[in-house]
Amino acid sequence: MDLEISYYRDALKSYMTIRCPEEAREADYRFRMAASNPIEGILHCSLRRIDGEIYLYYEVSARQKLSHMFADRILDTADLSRILSSLAQAGTRLSGYLLDAADLLLDPDMVYYDFSENRYYFTYYPGLSERVKPSENRALFAFLAEKTDSSDREAAGAAYQLDALSEMPGFVFTEKILRDLFGERIQVPEESFENPEAGEADREDDWSESFLSKEKEGEPLLPAWETPLPAADPPGGEKKGRGAGKPGLLSILVPAAFFAAAAAFAAAGQLLPLPVRTLRLFTAGALAAGAAGILLVLRALIRRVPFRRKKEADREPLPEMTRLPADEFDFWKQEEKEDKGPAETVFVSAAAAQSEKRLYGNGKAKGMVIDLDALPHTIGTAAGFADVLLDDSSVSRMHARISQGPDQTPVLTDLNSTNGTWVNGIRLQPEESIRIGKGDVIRFGETEFCCR
Repeated sequence: MDLEISYYRDALKSYMTIRCPEEAREADYRFRMAASNPIEGILHCSLRRIDGEIYLYYEVSARQKLSHMFADRILDTADLSRILSSLAQAGTRLSGYLLDAADLLLDPDMVYYDFSENRYYFTYYPGLSERVKPSENRALFAFLAEKTDSSDREAAGAAYQLDALSEMPGFVFTEKILRDLFGERIQVPEESFENPEAGEADREDDWSESFLSKEKEGEPLLPAWETPLPAADPPGGEKKGRGAGKPGLLSILVPAAFFAAAAAFAAAGQLLPLPVRTLRLFTAGALAAGAAGILLVLRALIRRVPFRRKKEADREPLPEMTRLPADEFDFWKQEEKEDKGPAETVFVSAAAAQSEKRLYGNGKAKGMVIDLDALPHTIGTAAGFADVLLDDSSVSRMHARISQGPDQTPVLTDLNSTNGTWVNGIRLQPEESIRIGKGDVIRFGETEFCCR
């Protein structure tokens, strides 16, 4: 497909832009319908005229491409069924606005996932089916077939069958095809689910805890028809702390004992003929016992909260990182050795010098090292999606990616991060790539590294 695609970020949001053909006009109801109606599961777009050209601006703030998410991962039955379920629903919703599902861009670079909403979004391009053949718009199915785990026979069989079907003239993926592939094991609801707790701040702000799981105790995060992603879905969720769940017997008996003691003290003060000083002591004892009982009840209720912030000591060690020994650069503590005079100079090839490049943390990241040997690396906070985990709330779940360039030089790419990827003080645009070398200062959100 010959589409002019670019990426742009203003002060608040990130966009994927596509230049529309000459014959496209705002008078076409499909353009007006797509721009005027936020359709669930479809990237919201707006029409903009710049220098006489018409562009579609798709908002992709804080969302990740499917191609990035599964660049180094494989799909199982749960992943595959969930992606295809979302695709089938997107086509059904489009038909409700008199829009054709054949105009969906079926490309892994055009499918986005929103971690905060736990939902896939697809790209609708008006009139696409009139410009390209269905066989040219099937990159998504080829990608799914390539990335599906071959040892998972159910997933592999469905992916390869779908890839073959997509080569047929006039093929459009529908809910019927979805059921034919997975049978009754998957159920597509008539109405799509909504997440009332996911607002604008959830999509725009990686700094807050709003990206954490909103799952309520005893209720699944996803509706019954959806199969959740692997253990890291949604990344950022934490396990229940000790004591979460139903209260134990002691948490009921101990407060009850204090309340009984308070009642006994109060009754004794009222019924027994006691001196004034003794009566005051009994009253104070009743108040103290009652207060203790209330505190114990509050403590038991707080311990039932399913999600709690992990203590620093409980955090898992950061993979792909090592801390430098305290005395590594302490030249005053070098061992005394016999001076044997100048040694023979050894030539170091460019490949050997390249393999020694590392990113060394500065500031609050001091002591952290990212090795640039075994590339590619995805950098972020989402376990299971990022190879290098940074413990920083300003870093997105999938923030940036470092890959090997054609000349063996590391290439840094921003993965549509919320707080930006910076090289020598210049912020990269979403999906922008740049070569990095020794002396470059790189910042992921507020975490800074230097390449040496």
